[in-house]
Amino acid sequence: MKIQGNDFALTSKLTVELNSDDNEGLIFIPKNLSLFVEIENYFGKIIINNLRIETHQDQFSLTKKGLEGLTASLDIKLLDRYLFKMLGDKSGINHSPYKYFMKHDFTSFEKSRRITDYDWAMFGSLYVFACNVLPVSVKVELSLAKELRISEENFKRYLKKTPKSIFLKNEHIESRGGNLTFEAEELIVSQLSEENKKLFEENPYLKFYSGSDLA
Repeated sequence: MKIQGNDFALTSKLTVELNSDDNEGLIFIPKNLSLFVEIENYFGKIIINNLRIETHQDQFSLTKKGLEGLTASLDIKLLDRYLFKMLGDKSGINHSPYKYFMKHDFTSFEKSRRITDYDWAMFGSLYVFACNVLPVSVKVELSLAKELRISEENFKRYLKKTPKSIFLKNEHIESRGGNLTFEAEELIVSQLSEENKKLFEENPYLKFYSGSDLA
């Protein structure tokens, strides 16, 4: 994967080139094809703005049948997950969506200390944020468990224990999504610094999960 740029800051855009050397289980790109993908960092979520396919065969080889064979073999259903994985490589750009969440000390969950309503509200907001910014093929519970340095089972237990006055989980506990209550929003805003308060109001991914791309 070739990236035009070495930084993926908020609102920045990068052009990524992919070819058959990038085939590793998540995507499959036939030989003689290249993908050029323009991506944007939208509050931590990797947005694919544009995708272009180019061939490397000479003009005499570009028959209709040949092109159909190449594109029929192209498999990029998990392209967003592949980009998420590659950009998150610590030896490369080291992109993490959690850098764009509000600053908060979550050690109460890690060390099983007393959890305040404010902690629960931030926990719920973090879960909503992860549901929005992680590719659908990435397991939210596992990713957040690693971020909070707890087991996946403990994360699920905390999710079940989150007070309904603060966070409303969507349907079954295993399904993705949920919404902060108005009470939780007020609680968060009342305790945030001015910098984080602005982020909470401007970031579309911190309060509810709609299952659609808000960008």
